[in-house]
Amino acid sequence: MSSPAHCYLLLFLVLSSGQGPWGAAASPEDSSSPPPTLPPAPPPFALPGGVQTSALLSFFAPVSSKVHNEPCRNDSRRYLQELQNLTLWAAQMFDASTKFPEGILAADTYQLGHYDECIKVDVTLGANGAEEAGRRMRGQYCLATINFAPMPSTYPQYYRERPNQATEDEDPFSLIHDPYKSAWEKIRVTVDPSKKRRDEFFWSMCIPSSCTAQDLQTSMDAAMDTIRAAYGIRVDITVQESMCSTAKENMEYSIGDHVVGLIIAISVTVLIISTGYDMLVYQQRIQNGGKTARGLESIFLAFSAYSNLEKLGKPDRTKDMRILHGLRLFSMVFIILGHRCLFSYGGPFYNPEFLEERYRKIQDMFLLNGTLIVDTFFVLSGFLTCYSIFLELGKRKRLNIGMLYLYRWMRLTPVYMMVVAFYATLLDNLDSGPMWKSKMGLERERCEKNWWTNFLYINNYVNADQLCIFQSWYISCDMHYFLIAPLIIYPLWKWKNWKGKIPLITIVIASIIIPFIVTFVGKYDGVLRVYISLLEDPNANDHYRNVYIKSHSRAGPYFIGIAAAYICYRMKSSGKTFTKATMWIVSLIAGFVGLASMFGGWSFYIPGRPYYIWENATYATLHRIAWSMAMCWAILGSITTGFNVLEPILSLDAITPLSRLTYCTFLTHGAVDLYIVSTLRVPQYMSFPRLFWMASGDLVMAFIFALFIHLLFEAPIGAMQKLLMTGGKRPRPDVQASKRRDNNASNEMEEIPKGTTNPAYRGDRGEETQEI
Repeated sequence: MSSPAHCYLLLFLVLSSGQGPWGAAASPEDSSSPPPTLPPAPPPFALPGGVQTSALLSFFAPVSSKVHNEPCRNDSRRYLQELQNLTLWAAQMFDASTKFPEGILAADTYQLGHYDECIKVDVTLGANGAEEAGRRMRGQYCLATINFAPMPSTYPQYYRERPNQATEDEDPFSLIHDPYKSAWEKIRVTVDPSKKRRDEFFWSMCIPSSCTAQDLQTSMDAAMDTIRAAYGIRVDITVQESMCSTAKENMEYSIGDHVVGLIIAISVTVLIISTGYDMLVYQQRIQNGGKTARGLESIFLAFSAYSNLEKLGKPDRTKDMRILHGLRLFSMVFIILGHRCLFSYGGPFYNPEFLEERYRKIQDMFLLNGTLIVDTFFVLSGFLTCYSIFLELGKRKRLNIGMLYLYRWMRLTPVYMMVVAFYATLLDNLDSGPMWKSKMGLERERCEKNWWTNFLYINNYVNADQLCIFQSWYISCDMHYFLIAPLIIYPLWKWKNWKGKIPLITIVIASIIIPFIVTFVGKYDGVLRVYISLLEDPNANDHYRNVYIKSHSRAGPYFIGIAAAYICYRMKSSGKTFTKATMWIVSLIAGFVGLASMFGGWSFYIPGRPYYIWENATYATLHRIAWSMAMCWAILGSITTGFNVLEPILSLDAITPLSRLTYCTFLTHGAVDLYIVSTLRVPQYMSFPRLFWMASGDLVMAFIFALFIHLLFEAPIGAMQKLLMTGGKRPRPDVQASKRRDNNASNEMEEIPKGTTNPAYRGDRGEETQEI
């Protein structure tokens, strides 16, 4: 491996020297002084292995006769000619390209060169033949994927059979390598899925913009023939169009771009005018005893940031339910942390060996098995849906299910689809980077093609390998469960005996059995093992697509939450509480069960551990149920008895406004992560302090964008929905506050990750539908 390194080092030194045409002082385009008399060019010389410098130079530009793109070949020849003269623009292109990969043995596989130096090259060529006079030369940055291995004749041990378990001679799962053996031993692919492949890496190249990805691939492949023969290395090269980019200029906006931009501009304008009118006119009128807004004025005032911020900041008057706000907020914090890991570890990563070591640490299960945090959302969602429907049924004795579904859809969908539209249009135009087209461009393409699956909430089943907004599968699952919930909750309220419990018991049992069958038949792992191969593109992972995001595999926690809400409602209605002894004993058991559910996943990360199908199927079924029951006990203990160690923190008034923003935060935080990884210029060095630091930035930015989305779309739409329920009459601010103080326990609670409502009903009077 050292000989090729010396080749490229010598090549760079030769190009940088001041001798002969390799180091000419001026380019042919410099007419300010006569060119110096140059000594004759030295003959091509061979580097170690017999490789000619001309062959190495041809690797950096598509000049091969196999390239049929004539403008590309002409520009590439001119590039190499100017490079020999050390003309600045050509030297910049060469300087921006990777000369030789480094860190391959440490799994640092992204050799990114210098992206900005490359795409900034934009010159007009001087006369060098009539066909080139005035021709424009622009730099184009490409990332080539290179897969390499020794030829069988070079290192035959590379192709020996790979053992599935440790032996006396070889342990494929060990992270320790014999320093006296060949480097090919560390590069060799093993059966250990926790190790990142070292036989494949990305190589940056700066080439003329007249060349295509196929031109570069053809030229690099031809230039590698010499390397293959000289060093006995098999090299396969692939260059995709999505991995090539030039500087953006005169960007063309689609009709969709203009439409989305116009909607945002109109919304901002209306918000500003409405806020000014509310503060300067309407509030003054109300203070002077004037009439409240009605009709169009009420709709106009629904966009007021002044009123919507006031509503957002008001504390929740239901003290016994405040813990739910805290659980929701801190669950969102941990989800953002987990998604930061996903994007950072799945992108250009300087020290992957750090993560390879962490896969073997049981204390890291709070991240590696952190997908359980999502189940906390499902628990809270089921709990709130059931509890609010019970309150409504107790008050109204009937439920308009059609209006319930419509209200739910209207609360979630407009904001959701606005974010989807932004992903499919304007988001791709915000910036650029080495990975921009392959990540942000891919996300735009997926949203352009599959937005309708998000609109219909079927994206976790239809075209699931092309998810638009990778976390949006959760919203579809939650919508599916919400459609079923009234059919289970109404019998619980209608029939107090065992008959009313049959639907709930049936669906809970089904939600336990189905994941077991899916895991058993498909021979899936008991947990979603978040190895680097999955983090690079979750949609390409079979377990993620066919198990993790499916509604039938994730239903258990939601319906466990419904069962907890039923118990809670009955206890509060009868005034019953748990004894202190019961609370302590069950809390200790629940704590143990929760920790066992989380850290029990470590057994599936143990390197080389045999696959036991019954163990995997059982854990896949029960660990989410056990975690959900532990969360339910924490909620029940706090609401019914006031027993919760963390209640003083989880019930803080300061948490409530942030909790109300979690739906918008959930929708927008992925764009923050995606933007950061798509604009990276160099691989990131990762450690836990750096990880938490980056996640903190994600959290702040996600909530800032969430507030923006809330004020522009979510709050106005929610306010207009309430106006429809009240006949278009806007209550006085003081009257509205008084009503909220007097309302029951569901008045200001909101579902996870925000956005559902309590049951919409058709009452005798046009009363306002209460929000949960």
